[in-house]
Amino acid sequence: MRILLIEDKIDFAQVIEKAIRAIDGCELSWKRSKAGALAALGDEHFDVVILDRSIPTDDDVLDDHPDHGWALFQAISEQQPGTSVWFLTGTVDTDFPTEVLNAHGKRGDIHSCGREDPLYQVFWKDKMTACIAAVRAFRGEVRQTEGIHLAQVGVQANLRAEEVRLLKLFGRRHGGARVEVRVLQGGLSGARVFRVSVLNAAGAVTIMSVARIGNFQDVAAERDKYRTEIVKLANGAFPPVTAEFSHGAAGFAGIFYQVVGTEVRSLFDELTANPAAAAGAVDRLRTDQATWHGARQVERVRVAAVRRTMIGDVALQTAIPHLDDIDLAAVENVEVDVARCVQHCDLHCGNVLFDNSGRPMVIDYPDTGGAIASLDPIALELSTIFHKDAPDRAGWPSEARADQWTDLDAYCAGSAYEPFIRSCRAWAAGVAASQGEVLAVAYSYVVRQLKYDDTDKVLARAIIRACIAGLVGIGS
Repeated sequence: MRILLIEDKIDFAQVIEKAIRAIDGCELSWKRSKAGALAALGDEHFDVVILDRSIPTDDDVLDDHPDHGWALFQAISEQQPGTSVWFLTGTVDTDFPTEVLNAHGKRGDIHSCGREDPLYQVFWKDKMTACIAAVRAFRGEVRQTEGIHLAQVGVQANLRAEEVRLLKLFGRRHGGARVEVRVLQGGLSGARVFRVSVLNAAGAVTIMSVARIGNFQDVAAERDKYRTEIVKLANGAFPPVTAEFSHGAAGFAGIFYQVVGTEVRSLFDELTANPAAAAGAVDRLRTDQATWHGARQVERVRVAAVRRTMIGDVALQTAIPHLDDIDLAAVENVEVDVARCVQHCDLHCGNVLFDNSGRPMVIDYPDTGGAIASLDPIALELSTIFHKDAPDRAGWPSEARADQWTDLDAYCAGSAYEPFIRSCRAWAAGVAASQGEVLAVAYSYVVRQLKYDDTDKVLARAIIRACIAGLVGIGS
């Protein structure tokens, strides 16, 4: 258990440090000022912050004041809202605890033990033993959570301490002795998606889940889009939420979805194992979005307006060097009819999962919202070329095939995924306001891919050329 102490009086800090070090499993870091504390919080994860109310702004600056401790508390509550903060102050103000509770009172199941505890507390220095007792009790709860064994399955990933804590808290909530985790997608720079199995002491799986863990803002966006847009999809098109965690892991939070059985595979996996079944999954996804499609609104816009929904003018500058001799100017002024409705907006094959029920379900919702109606099927199709987790395409498509992207028969020749591609293209054509919309969306999607280092630039340019030729033909 990691504790950050912010106290400018070294004598008192030594007393606190000695008392906390006597508690087995507690590690204490000490800072003397607001600036020092913020630097430490930016570098490390702490379970509890113990904060003197009257502290200086910086080390060796004689400007200690209660406002500085209060400002630090507000910064922590905003930037790391899952961190427990305890005031340990000698500034006697009988109204202060009430002020903290009234203005910032937060309670939650910090330890996933079925009991709600206050996230923020106030202790007086002349009754320091109460604070130490609280540390000891907190440590006891953390010890129980840490006692749950976590094992990674498949490719080993560098799990953050905050991710480990949230995964173990989920295991504790479900009486687990062991949690098995497989990273499904995501990297260290952003939120990640995990397959999570909780096993009891006998080794039996008690619950299977797909979890998204990331910063508070990302998980909050996921939760909000789930409640406002995803629930409008057909029954079974998305997994039900079984747990949310927003306490106990500093600036990280997690949302957990229940799945059936013990296996979870993606649409990428299905493409490899059974291309025909993958095509059927596309048809099911289209049907699932019927509510979204039913609210389409049609308008006429320039291709540039479609492109800006995926890559803005500033970001486009990073893609332009990879275009070689392709000139975008002529096509960007072409006008096309487009339909707008809610779309997932990141519907690659890795965001479509299957559990033992065999039903395709969409996950990962932060980007869900209003978009061009054919975006999801186009993104789904092209993820087989441009997504880093796409299965081996055995040399298909070649540059020559990609140049024929608008001629579906010619483009699909030699593809192991032909039924899947045809299903995606049929979905796009069925919901789009025009063929021009389909071409404009594909053009925009692929131009955006050029800014990524791992994009196959040769294939991207070929598809862009094909779309431009089609769009210019429409506009002439």
